[in-house]
Amino acid sequence: MRAVVFLLTYGLLIIPAWIFPMNRDVIDSLEKPSWSPPGMVIGFIWLVIYGLISLAMVVLSRNMGLRNLPLFWKVLATANYGFSILFFIGQAFSRNLLLSFLDTGLIAITAVLIAVTTWTYSPLAAGLLAPYALWTTFATYLSWVIYRLNSHISS
Repeated sequence: MRAVVFLLTYGLLIIPAWIFPMNRDVIDSLEKPSWSPPGMVIGFIWLVIYGLISLAMVVLSRNMGLRNLPLFWKVLATANYGFSILFFIGQAFSRNLLLSFLDTGLIAITAVLIAVTTWTYSPLAAGLLAPYALWTTFATYLSWVIYRLNSHISS
């Protein structure tokens, strides 16, 4: 059962990137700060974070059962996933960097809230979710800087 939870979670997290691949031409044309990680590094980090999120779900499933998670947690997780899908759709079809930044911010806020509220149910699962909260917070700041550097082309 643990493998099923892990694989289903990982699959759900990675599917939006496959369905809505980012427009590399647009991404490559944007001005970025010197400290911006290369695309391959960002992709690798996401793969690791998806693995950590999947492990957190396994821990929560083992500790309390996913059905027993409170409604507030489920709403946060659903909203976070929805914001992530919107991000991929936006990156595939839009050049609106302000909306990208705002969406990234919503992902970060819900990621932080999920990690914090998970602590009550499993400190281990919360620890596994902490890199996601930190990375999305960093991504929000990076998104803001990219928006500011390219605000003349954002639509």
